[in-house]
Amino acid sequence: MRRAFFTLALLAVPALTAARAAPEVFVAYPPEGHRVAFDHVILEGSVPPGARLRVGGQPAQVGPDGLFILWWPLRVGTNDLRLVTTLNGQTGTRTLRVIRTATGPLPATPTSIDRKSVTPGAAYEFWDAARDSPDERRVPVSFRGSPGGRAAFRVGTGAWSPLPEVEPGRYEAAYVVPVAARLENAAVTVRLTGRDGRTLTATAPGPLTSTGEGLRTGTQRPGTVRGLGLNDAGNVTTTQEGKPFLYPRGGMTFTLVGRVGEDVRARLAPGVSVLISAKQLDVTPGIPAPATGGEVGLDAGPAEETPPVPLLPALPFTPLVPTSTPEGALPAGSPADAPGEDLRVRVPLGGARVPFTVAQEGEGRRLALTLYGLVTPPTLAAPLADPLIAGGKIETVALGVTRLTLDLTQAQTWGFTAGYEGDDLLLTVRRPPTLDPVRPLAGRVIVLDPGHGGTQFGGAGSLRVPEKDLTLPIARRVAELLRAQGADAVLTRDADVTLGLYERGLLAEEKGADLLVSIHANALPDGRDPRGIRGPEVYFTHPQAQAPAAAILAALHRTLPDLGPGQGLKPGADLALTRPTTQPSLLVETAYLTDPGNLRVLMDPGRRERFAQAIAAGITDFYADQARED
Repeated sequence: MRRAFFTLALLAVPALTAARAAPEVFVAYPPEGHRVAFDHVILEGSVPPGARLRVGGQPAQVGPDGLFILWWPLRVGTNDLRLVTTLNGQTGTRTLRVIRTATGPLPATPTSIDRKSVTPGAAYEFWDAARDSPDERRVPVSFRGSPGGRAAFRVGTGAWSPLPEVEPGRYEAAYVVPVAARLENAAVTVRLTGRDGRTLTATAPGPLTSTGEGLRTGTQRPGTVRGLGLNDAGNVTTTQEGKPFLYPRGGMTFTLVGRVGEDVRARLAPGVSVLISAKQLDVTPGIPAPATGGEVGLDAGPAEETPPVPLLPALPFTPLVPTSTPEGALPAGSPADAPGEDLRVRVPLGGARVPFTVAQEGEGRRLALTLYGLVTPPTLAAPLADPLIAGGKIETVALGVTRLTLDLTQAQTWGFTAGYEGDDLLLTVRRPPTLDPVRPLAGRVIVLDPGHGGTQFGGAGSLRVPEKDLTLPIARRVAELLRAQGADAVLTRDADVTLGLYERGLLAEEKGADLLVSIHANALPDGRDPRGIRGPEVYFTHPQAQAPAAAILAALHRTLPDLGPGQGLKPGADLALTRPTTQPSLLVETAYLTDPGNLRVLMDPGRRERFAQAIAAGITDFYADQARED
């Protein structure tokens, strides 16, 4: 689902009497007063079957079931769309207000500046500019104004610098804070001289400070990181451009070198900075203690005398194995496998909790653990002897950046996590389960997530059934079909209840899931023409989920060929239900709510059964393929 709304009023359908009541116009999208920056909007809803519809006096196409999905033009400003429906001589009306915001350049004259567009929009602080790279000291400066003018900017009382016009009415440049600069809330001022000779100035909301006041340590607060491999976006660190970079673990320490608005900036290594919400950190003066790596080796599991500590005391949460471990630490196995059966690679760090990333590469045949800020890298004195490991190496890829690479004997498709345990960092890889070729699903734990629920309606249901009520019956039926083949199929919800995004992933982790499948229906965002965009798509983040995703997509195409092609597999997705690594995690967009044909298929109980059969068949095909490879 790509577009959501949660208006209870739109779902209320008053009882009608055939003889007296006027036919009703039901608008599923857009909501009243919606603001859109595009020249069209998707106008969707329904009227009684057999009724006709006019919008703004123009006839609109309506299906026999009353469904309309229109790509409706908008003029700049307020659009009061009057929808009139007629049936059996009765007329019903509805006026819907949609506001199209202006996106083009301002008029050339008189000269003007859109003061809300001036950047930097947040305050920048530099605490150690002398050791920042030029890119780290770069502050974007821009504004929107009348086209064809001459623009400049300055910081504080400094000299004016040119601000080029990169497109009509858009002026952009960058200020690189000088290493030796001493700035204290220095204002960034932009100036524009227009074609009419008039000159205007405006001040950016974000001032600049560079005082060299010293470094600080930021420590991820205890209790803020949920799960072992959930990768909660509420704790993500990002690049300075806003792209996700790493997901912290409890106690991870960062060297803080500045601030951008509400975020602090951490230097992971020379020239490598990330932004972190200050709300998730405990900040203290000084820098983290130097971190030194030790000899990497294989581990059989935590010592028996390790005292159990709940992963998250505030949550009714069960770790993957009976032995509990500290927050962010890794268990020895999963409920489906004996403790110690997983591959566990131990990286001694002397108690330091340095930032790291772990990623799959080479179609899942390689795991790369990248550690930041080590003074001395770990060593690999001898090859790691394990049937799952084909080879491994440690290399320093840049100053302060160490990379441990594990080449695997087969593509990793079962789950992996990395976190701290005691004084060390532990990389855990789940081994392939032993599958019965006759009943490959026997004993497999499959968590099925019916998208949305409760107060989360999901995509607009133009035929008066929202997405949440379409995904639940499909997921229930998939569970029945999988259980009939011996699987332990678990639903994240089995009723119309509200459930948080991360509760769903935590349930999969708690159950030691072999696979997490979230089931949704798609919808286009504003600005996309819905005509001709239809069919299933499957999203995943990590290569380990590609094989089950491909099997499910193939089964959907095979079982429901009339849905349309869709956009196929969507790897690298940044979604809450695809980011978990403790098991292959994927999200199925069954069909498009913004396509009339797709919506009608979803509304038909008999064809929803085919959706369920296809998803169950895809899961079965994946495990059958794995059993044959064994």
